[in-house]
Amino acid sequence: MDPRQALKPLLIGLILPASLLALWQIAADRDWVNTLFYPAPSVILERTRDHLLDGKLLDDSRITLKRLAIGFALGAGPGVVVGLGAGLVPFIRRAIYPLATALYVVPRIALLPLVLVAFGIGDPARVFMVTFSVFFIVFFSSLSAAQQVSPTDIDTARAFGANRDQVVRSVLLPGSAASIFSGLRVAMGVALIIIISTEFLVSRTGLGALIWRSYQIFDYPSMYSGIVAVTLLGVALNLVLIAIERICLPWRR
Repeated sequence: MDPRQALKPLLIGLILPASLLALWQIAADRDWVNTLFYPAPSVILERTRDHLLDGKLLDDSRITLKRLAIGFALGAGPGVVVGLGAGLVPFIRRAIYPLATALYVVPRIALLPLVLVAFGIGDPARVFMVTFSVFFIVFFSSLSAAQQVSPTDIDTARAFGANRDQVVRSVLLPGSAASIFSGLRVAMGVALIIIISTEFLVSRTGLGALIWRSYQIFDYPSMYSGIVAVTLLGVALNLVLIAIERICLPWRR
């Protein structure tokens, strides 16, 4: 493929954000907006550079990423296994589905006080919040993916003598993998929201704490710098999941 053709969609996608940033810069330069609350992008860029040079932004990003990665792994793995199991075995589905539905609709932030009582104000509480949120998203996406696999394919595999493990490996996983990865990407976005929200309230480190602390002391350039870092982190994590999906599912390239 011509590299220019590959870059064309990316360049088209950059037109709108670049235009908005340019408009923001013009509005700040001409005092169309209050620059105390909406500093110019050039000021935010300079503050971001300062935080990168002194290591502050990288340290907070590393802390947030560590909490996020641990919570995501602890929630996504069991979510896939239990979801596929519920899709394959009706008894498991009937036993788990009502409780999972009830817990899924509970606002995550409403559980934070209870989580703090159980785990304290350290990292285990923050990791649990991510794990809890990710598990149910991945569970329901995996359950739905398993139910979408054609029963005819499963019956055919069993007719040829495949046992349950072989049915899972050769029919269920390939047939549901695409939907599972879609659920994982959604769960990653929610996990990032949860960890940043939790860091707002019960942390002195991490990007969420940086954003909230900067807001409280009216250091808005640093606040926007933290928001930019969160945005870039979310984009990077989404690209990682897409890359893993393309490796695991080469037929979807």
